[in-house]
Amino acid sequence: MKKILAAAALFLICITSLFFAQNKARIMTYNVLNYTDFENDSRNIYYKKIVNAVKPDILVLQEIKTLNSVEQFLTRVLNTKYRAGAFFPNQAVNETNNAVFYKDSLFTFLENIPIVIQADPGQTERDISEFKFVHKFTKDTIIIYSAHLKSSTGTANEQRRLKEVNTLRGRTATISSSAYYLIVGDFNIYSSLEPAYLKLTDTESAGYFVDPTPITGVFNNQIYAAHHTQSTRWSSLPDGGATGGLDDRFDFLMISPTLLGSNRVKYISGSYTAFGNDGQHFDRSINDAGNSAVGQEVADALYYSSDHLPVYADFDFGIPSSVSAEPYIPYKSVLYQNYPNPFNPETVIRYQLPAADFVTLKVYDILGNEIATLVNEFQNAGIYNSKFSILNSQLSSGVYFYKLSVNGSAQSKKMIYLK
Repeated sequence: MKKILAAAALFLICITSLFFAQNKARIMTYNVLNYTDFENDSRNIYYKKIVNAVKPDILVLQEIKTLNSVEQFLTRVLNTKYRAGAFFPNQAVNETNNAVFYKDSLFTFLENIPIVIQADPGQTERDISEFKFVHKFTKDTIIIYSAHLKSSTGTANEQRRLKEVNTLRGRTATISSSAYYLIVGDFNIYSSLEPAYLKLTDTESAGYFVDPTPITGVFNNQIYAAHHTQSTRWSSLPDGGATGGLDDRFDFLMISPTLLGSNRVKYISGSYTAFGNDGQHFDRSINDAGNSAVGQEVADALYYSSDHLPVYADFDFGIPSSVSAEPYIPYKSVLYQNYPNPFNPETVIRYQLPAADFVTLKVYDILGNEIATLVNEFQNAGIYNSKFSILNSQLSSGVYFYKLSVNGSAQSKKMIYLK
């Protein structure tokens, strides 16, 4: 009898371990510094050591050159547990690309949708990739955006980054409020006050992101040494990567608000890691005088492979801790910022209702005159998008207001029409 009980207990432990292994996933992002489509990139041995140390379930790369580069990384760096997601090169032939790899034992790859950033004359822009997966055991869908935003300091470059993020937010504003999504990549952002960072984390409109490890002000500061991801080397190497030592936080992994708390899929608190950063290498090479976060062999691999550190976080694909697995529903109606804004000739106004009620949505000019009634009816709980169009230029450019009235309460926001 004791042998039977012992065997049953061992079986239960094995099944439980298998369940948790299947329901925990590690997502990693890495700028691999112009990974080539040569027959065998000399850095493959270093990438392999890094991947073997981190063991990501989904791996997102920036600065991949071509489809041949993707195939080389898959065959020369990764083992047979991984597959490559569909690859689409950027609209601009001279720009680097995003790629994604995943363990097909855990995930099914659904699609790669390029988010094209419209380039100004004489400029090129990198696309943002939308990678979509389904977890094989829980059947939950997760969306991962990979971005490599415009580099360098200065107002003009900050505005380029903001333009890229605005395009992305236009996309995320259209997905379900219960969706699980995150953005990863090399953002080239220097401060939490930079417009692109503020736009990514702006909670006033739908589709925003949460920084799991927020820091305030300029990132190039020794007090933030543990957050830095670039550069891994003090002096130059033949690969042309940036120098000066570890002193900038360029690489990020931001999550949707739905990945916090007790939903079915959730970010595991405290798992966010700038891999190899022990907080002791400010303005130094990552492998200088030892590294307490990783061994010397891995520190050397990080030094030689790229001028960026990888960033990863862990996620739980499991059963929610609350009784209900329903998506979050607000306790009061929510009116979101219209998109696009400014607009011409049309814009979309998004709002959410916690319960069925009679709803009116109206547009007013700056003097308070009613311009249009967009909604005037009883509606069930849910998320709604209402389109406001200005035809034949019957309205002048300027500021207008839209007001949502539900159950005796009202909310309003302003929007700008530009001819």
